[in-house]
Order: sequence, then structure tokens, then C-alpha cells
Amino acid sequence: MHTVRRAIEVLFVLTLAALLAGGTVFVAGQAIALVAGKGDWLTLLNDTIKAPMCIAASLCAVAGFLLSYKRRQDQEQPQEAEAR
Repeated sequence: MHTVRRAIEVLFVLTLAALLAGGTVFVAGQAIALVAGKGDWLTLLNDTIKAPMCIAASLCAVAGFLLSYKRRQDQEQPQEAEAR
């Protein structure tokens, strides 16, 4: 069970890093394109970077949601120890 959780943690970290890097490139590229007055660059960024960023964001969100769940035993053990 720990290997599944570890795999989800790795997926979360990798997709978060990809999302943050892609977002930085996307926003910086848009700013540069606006300053340079290159509408073609905006279209290029939108066509190439936006879709992978959305996929990375979705995978990151699902992985984060799955990581929010803890095993039932891990939650019950501290309560039992407090009752004694």
C-alpha cells in the first residue's frame, strides 16, 4: 500500500513542477509577445503550452485529492492511545 501512495506522491510532485514551469513560460511568453506586438507568438503559446498545462493541472489535482485520504488505521491509532 505504501508503494501506491509513494507513486501518487511522485506523480503529484512531477505534475506540480511541470505545471509551475509551464505556467511561468506561458505567462512570460505572453508578456514578451504583447510587448513585441507579435500576435502569432500568442497563438503559438496557446496552441502548444496550454493543453499540456491543463493536463498537468488535472493530474496534479487528482493526485492531491487522493493524497488527502489517509489509511483508516493511521487515524484510529492516535485516538486509541489518547483514550488509555
